[in-house]
Amino acid sequence: MRVTFLNPPFFPMFSRESRSPCVTKSSTLYWPMFLSYAAGTVEADGNTIQLIDSPAMDLDLEATIAKIREFSPELIISSTSTPSILNDLSVVKTLKVLFGVPIAIMGTHASAEPLESLQMEPALDYVIIGEADYTARNLVRLLRREIQNPSDIAGLAFRKENGSIDFQPEGPKIANLDEIPWVSKTYFKHLFSCYKRYFYGANLNPIVVILSGRGCPNRCSYCVIPQTMNGHVFRMRSPEDVVSELEFIKKNFTDLGEVFFEDDTFTANHAHVRAICELILQRGLKITWSCNARADVPLDLLQLMHKAGGREMCVGFESASPEVLEKIHKGVKNTDKAIEFMANARKAKMLVHGCFMVGNPGDTRETLRMTLDYAKRLSPNTAQFYPIMAYPGTEAYKEALESGALESSDYSQWLDKDGFHRTTIHRGTLSSQDLVDFCDQARREFYLRPTYILAQAKLAVFNGRERYRIFRGFGTLVKHLFRHHGDLAPRVRQAPTNKR
Repeated sequence: MRVTFLNPPFFPMFSRESRSPCVTKSSTLYWPMFLSYAAGTVEADGNTIQLIDSPAMDLDLEATIAKIREFSPELIISSTSTPSILNDLSVVKTLKVLFGVPIAIMGTHASAEPLESLQMEPALDYVIIGEADYTARNLVRLLRREIQNPSDIAGLAFRKENGSIDFQPEGPKIANLDEIPWVSKTYFKHLFSCYKRYFYGANLNPIVVILSGRGCPNRCSYCVIPQTMNGHVFRMRSPEDVVSELEFIKKNFTDLGEVFFEDDTFTANHAHVRAICELILQRGLKITWSCNARADVPLDLLQLMHKAGGREMCVGFESASPEVLEKIHKGVKNTDKAIEFMANARKAKMLVHGCFMVGNPGDTRETLRMTLDYAKRLSPNTAQFYPIMAYPGTEAYKEALESGALESSDYSQWLDKDGFHRTTIHRGTLSSQDLVDFCDQARREFYLRPTYILAQAKLAVFNGRERYRIFRGFGTLVKHLFRHHGDLAPRVRQAPTNKR
């Protein structure tokens, strides 16, 4: 069967699979990783696939349609996110009119609101809920008549012949992740032409993004991927499978900067990290990599990670307030531990990209100021400040609804007129625009410190590998440091008619 997997057009450089989908201020553009994992699984089942990443390929809707027409698919599976869902469903409608084939959507928003999505767009046929790999494969088998009834497919919402909507809840999460085709092979076969378009502002580029495991044992209230797709049980690939994929990437992706482990928390299982690092060293593999981590990795493991090619960790510090950290179930309330972690990271020569979030329950102007001062004290190599983005399917969204902090359920308001972050949350006297403005202020204060600029200048002078990243990232960031963000487009798109 011929199947098109589509990351649809929206804003240029829109990262739909980011944990906070948007256009970034650092020119970051995410790989369509989960879409590619599903595409690889369907291809491995004997189908012919087309994988289109419209933002990375600079395709508008007309050019996207032309590529799909050349392929002539029998099924289209499209990625979605909450901030882009109105656009995404509009693309679905257009494709249905033009091609008349079954269309499915997948992703975080599709998983959180499958029935609403079908109600919002009558042209939509199927919604894939949760981990898409096997559900997408089974949907193709249904259309190939190898499965007789859509009700036999776990994790699928669909329209019945009488027009009513039904769904089957997602089944057990995929236990043996070694069975899933390497996503890097799918990238190499279908997306290599735009490989160097993917850029992560804090990382060495070109970059390739993979998973060593899925699921997160932590229960941060705001984190959308574990709550809608991957779950809270950390399932790990074997170290042998992970390192073999690293060898494939090293061999096939020219001018590779680094590999990024996009696991929700790569360091969730220290023994697993240690085994991967030791195997990299045993095989003599020279490769640079970075990962998502928590501020609880001990010094000896940090040193082993660096020895095995580890370069940087993306760490969510979020807030300086113990009360706020408790309310969002961060699991780390002692900021002294984070300060100790940063000291150990420097000893191990591991860089840190720090994430700080404002607008959480309990946040006030005072806690926001505390958090900015905390960020300066931690002084990670790079930092991002962003307002809380409460997405459907998360505890944060439920809390915002119940507390009255959610200003609107109009999905068009999750982004400003240029596709950058805004928020639909207010906290007490802090309006949503106050939160966006504070993030702009925090970014200026953090990045314009003379000590920070001097440290980055020295790094650029003495480390040629970091130089391009620093100059490109800072050059893009400067354009936004004194710019006002948060304004909606003059014509706000129609909100969904859902009742909550």
